[in-house]
Amino acid sequence: MDRANVEVRRARRWFEIEPPAVERLELQTSPRVSTVASYVFTRAAERSWEVLNQHLEEPHGGVFWIRGPAGCGKTHFLDYVIALQRRAGALDAQNARRLVCGLELAGRITGAEVEMFLLSVLAEQIGGDRRSGDLFRQMRGAAALNVALETASRTGIRAVTVAIDFATSDCEASADFFAMLAQVAAGFRQVKFTVIAASRAMAPDATRPLLVAPRDPNEETTIAVRRARRLLEDAELDATRAYAGIDTAGLAPDAIFPFHPTALKALRTIANRPSPDGARADRAAIVSLSRLAREVLASSSGDGEMRACLLYPPDLTINAEISKLLAHLLPEAGRAAWKIARDSIAGLDPYEKDLAREIVDSLMVENVCGATAALPIEELKSLLPIVVRSASENAHPAPAVRDLLRRLEVSTGGVIRLETDAARFDPAAAGAPELAAFNAALMLARGFDPRLTIARDRAGLDARLNRLDSSMALAVEGAVRTRGVLTSALREAKLEMPAADGAAIAQYIALAEGGAAAMLEAAADRSYLAAAAKIASAYEVIAATAESIPRMRTMREYLAATGLRAAPDETGARENSWQQSAITSMETECELLQVELGPRILTGPPRNLDALEARFQKFKWTYVQCYLSAHARWREKMERLALVAADARRYFDALARLNAIAALGRPEGAHLGALVADASARVVRCELGDAIAPEAIPRCSSCGFQLGASSPQAELEDAMDGIRRALEIKLAALSQSMIARLIRNHDKEHRLEGFLKITQAAQTDALVRVLDEKLARYLAQVLEDDGS
Repeated sequence: MDRANVEVRRARRWFEIEPPAVERLELQTSPRVSTVASYVFTRAAERSWEVLNQHLEEPHGGVFWIRGPAGCGKTHFLDYVIALQRRAGALDAQNARRLVCGLELAGRITGAEVEMFLLSVLAEQIGGDRRSGDLFRQMRGAAALNVALETASRTGIRAVTVAIDFATSDCEASADFFAMLAQVAAGFRQVKFTVIAASRAMAPDATRPLLVAPRDPNEETTIAVRRARRLLEDAELDATRAYAGIDTAGLAPDAIFPFHPTALKALRTIANRPSPDGARADRAAIVSLSRLAREVLASSSGDGEMRACLLYPPDLTINAEISKLLAHLLPEAGRAAWKIARDSIAGLDPYEKDLAREIVDSLMVENVCGATAALPIEELKSLLPIVVRSASENAHPAPAVRDLLRRLEVSTGGVIRLETDAARFDPAAAGAPELAAFNAALMLARGFDPRLTIARDRAGLDARLNRLDSSMALAVEGAVRTRGVLTSALREAKLEMPAADGAAIAQYIALAEGGAAAMLEAAADRSYLAAAAKIASAYEVIAATAESIPRMRTMREYLAATGLRAAPDETGARENSWQQSAITSMETECELLQVELGPRILTGPPRNLDALEARFQKFKWTYVQCYLSAHARWREKMERLALVAADARRYFDALARLNAIAALGRPEGAHLGALVADASARVVRCELGDAIAPEAIPRCSSCGFQLGASSPQAELEDAMDGIRRALEIKLAALSQSMIARLIRNHDKEHRLEGFLKITQAAQTDALVRVLDEKLARYLAQVLEDDGS
């Protein structure tokens, strides 16, 4: 064995066990050293102590109120404050006197009685002349308190601190009394008058509230463990290493060492158990939890000497007192079940017997702590000291926990239940055979009704059986409906249901038609339960597939509505390489998804439809973002092309008018009209603008834009070029000298002079603007008259 393992196994003294925590401390005007040393600050107590320390530096007095449930440390905090104030020395001068007095109350008491007790205590503590003491004891209210403080001032006292512990008393009408105290504390200057009260009641308005209670169960637990033991400073404990790989639930390793978090959870469950008088309900668990932790530590380590290993739930049950308390938390049937399980391991060899005890006790503790679900086997292993220590020390081959669980299930009569990869303690297994049979088949029954729980008695069993019968009848109807949905969906694609799926549905229907009674009769046969669970599992896959058909159809329809198809011959028409790459990827993914979401998915092996739907949602998100930006660009382009198309039509109309004049020669570009008309028809302006929702409707319902579509820009530009060339030819004909002369000779009305200048300058744009139908007819008439 190597040196590291030797170090792990070596026992050392890691901590000292503290004296037992008392159920309730008394208020001490001269607290003992042990009382002060044993106080452990909570976060709230630290803040309250800071407030009081700041108050010490202030010249005026004050009234403070510590509120919290019973057992949270209010009296202990008061003792701590009194002790440190007695040692604090003078306030304003080297030899100034400080008077600290305490007042502990019990039972029902009124504010007037508290005032009387307070004045009596002050008279005894202040001393002075007898006449003054008798005087302020006979007085009442602020006047009496002022006389008492004046007497204290004459005797050299510069500060008076009064600690009032209401403990279990119920003080009536205390608000006026504490308002009077606050008034005197704020107004009296010769003596600094401070009152610190502790109570379970709400703080009166005139007081400054303080808190000392733990803020949550975690802090309460760490305080309790600290009250039970004190880590030695020279022990060189590496708590982080001891808790490596363990979820401490937010607890600091060195604050809870040597307890495993699950063991502490069990101790908390015991500490919070309701007492017969109901007093535990509103009490803090610090004292009771500290006592339990100390009891375990004392029996496990004696004087704190042990290996650097943790205490697990099975280590708790070794202690007779803890074991007894755990048994009291179990119902009568649970105690009987625990005894059955403990007795069943008596015949095992020593090693297996110890391991079996740890398994039984760990599962029992989990049940006591409220965990009704089965505990995964791997998690169970992490709670077994033998398994954990054998893994760290290699002292013994890894124990076969699963095999031992299987044997325990048989030997305990089902008290220890093995459920696939998990195990649990079943306290109901010690009852009637019918209860045991139902609980054994519970995992299968929950497949029909997830609300079913463990049956504890005959009445509960009957109610659960009736509910199970109803659920199984509904399951038959659901299975028939599932078969019809699948058959219809497959028929649409001219496919047949796979024989295996049909057989699985038929077996499930037969299982459900048998009802609850048949299930319980067969539950004693473990092989039946395994086969039935297999049938139910196979059907669940098929049912999930049938339920997904509407979702699959919706996804297919959306994909088809996008219009995306892989078309390599169109890539050259796209704007840039990024657009080409992105759209090509979406086209490919769209077609792949349509294929995978097709009806043939129902005939193949089970698929992870959730993963396929997640893939569709990812495609849809990408498509929507790409479509929105592309649609915005498309709208802008259509607005520009609408102007281009209008120009093309006007130019072609001008060309058509010139082609109609026979004197200008044969027609030019007559075929361009069809090109302009076709391209113009593809220019569609969008009326919706930004008000589109591609996540619901894949393509714009106004313009019908399809992602990746090419615009008619190129066709319009080609047509315009052709029209311009044809117009230039006609202008050249009009510019010939003979025609020009004819125009000058015959234009008696001077209507063509400007037109002639346009033709001579070969300005096609200006020609289109002035050449209307009337001018074209007049021009044709002039040329025809000259020819005749």
